[in-house]
Amino acid sequence: MTKAFVIGSIAALMALTAIFVGGASATGYFKRAPVVSTVELPLDPVAGDCVVQTRWVSDAGQMRQVERAVCY
Repeated sequence: MTKAFVIGSIAALMALTAIFVGGASATGYFKRAPVVSTVELPLDPVAGDCVVQTRWVSDAGQMRQVERAVCY
């Protein structure tokens, strides 16, 4: 009886671990975050003002912030 209880407990622990690891893998938790590149404004004089425009985009189920230079 004790042997069956130990084997059942180990099997339940392995099943719970597989569920949590599968969920983390499906949400991209184990993937490396991409390198964020910086945006540099052009050095040449441009008529008007330049600003950095920021927006959020969905990338593989994760929200990422994208910046770009916009000159008017």
